[in-house]
Amino acid sequence: MRVDGVDTETGKHRPRQLGTYPSQRAAKTAASKAAADADVGGERGTLGWLVDRWVASRTDVGEGTRSQYRWAADHIKEGIGSLRLDRLDRDDIATWFETLAGAGHFARRSIQIMRTVLRAALEDAVEEGTLRRNPARRVPMPRAVAKVAKAKETEAWDEAEVRRFVDAVGEHRWSGPMVLLVLYGLRRSELLALRWSDLDLKAGRVVIDEGLVSVRGKQVWTEGKNARSRRTIPIDKATAAALVDHRRFQAEERLLAGPDWEDWDLVVATKTGRPIDPTNFSQTLARVIKAADLPTLSSHGLRHTAATHMVRQAKDVGELRAVADILGHSPDMLMRVYAHAMPDSLQAVADRIGKRSGGRVGLGQAVADLDAERRS
Repeated sequence: MRVDGVDTETGKHRPRQLGTYPSQRAAKTAASKAAADADVGGERGTLGWLVDRWVASRTDVGEGTRSQYRWAADHIKEGIGSLRLDRLDRDDIATWFETLAGAGHFARRSIQIMRTVLRAALEDAVEEGTLRRNPARRVPMPRAVAKVAKAKETEAWDEAEVRRFVDAVGEHRWSGPMVLLVLYGLRRSELLALRWSDLDLKAGRVVIDEGLVSVRGKQVWTEGKNARSRRTIPIDKATAAALVDHRRFQAEERLLAGPDWEDWDLVVATKTGRPIDPTNFSQTLARVIKAADLPTLSSHGLRHTAATHMVRQAKDVGELRAVADILGHSPDMLMRVYAHAMPDSLQAVADRIGKRSGGRVGLGQAVADLDAERRS
């Protein structure tokens, strides 16, 4: 059976094959359903409806990836989601991409994600017969994307403020983990997913390979997004001792909880052993910082603080690579993000380059000699 359809590239009406049916009644039912699916009087049959349906169908990816798809779908719906599928063409999509590229609100990578979701959703519609062709298939990325206004650089505490924080959390029930956060720059998600089985406190080693995040109010466990995120880091003896004390304190909490204790093996846990909600952890951290009368920083700010001090104290390229490994960064990213922390080191390199010239660079000395000759 065939029903009327639209070629989304040319705008011409073309018949669309729905299939064969055992009876005329079944064929009419299928035709009615196809018409309802393309009904533009409501949400069904619009681009927004299509991308929502596509995101909901992606059960084969992790929650973090689906969250990224939802983000892209929300922006697609905001921009061109109300357009009817039977009226959507390449110009609509190309114009929208150019608008995004020129607005300066999105980086190139963000626009690429939106384009990927849009093309995939439309391709699914083609495969199921809702559309004849994918109007986004041959729409290229904009050549130029306006730069996004640079966000204010995350502030970092100085060494005295770090010491004040370490002293302030000394009696807190999460003292050891908070020290690990500010000195070694773990991500909040990594700290909250850390298990005692990941720690070898005698050897001073911590294995980081999971994360605990909040997605739409639900706690979601994630794996490290790449090989660098999944890492083993060394820790100093004082930090290891702080974590030993923390484990003893947690053992006492376990005894007090009795049968209410749930054994998740977590380093940072509630008083009954359950995972900590990331938002609750951030609120607790904020209260500790405020009580210590320190400049306000988020958990990411503590990571930035740790990274800044490690970079400043690095003596050579080898130590900078070690810092990158501890943070789970690539060396290139470390240099891009924390180059501001190395002005003295960069100047020292420039001074050493200058010394190789013996103090005679360019025509400076020749000009001085001519000037002296003229005066004589």
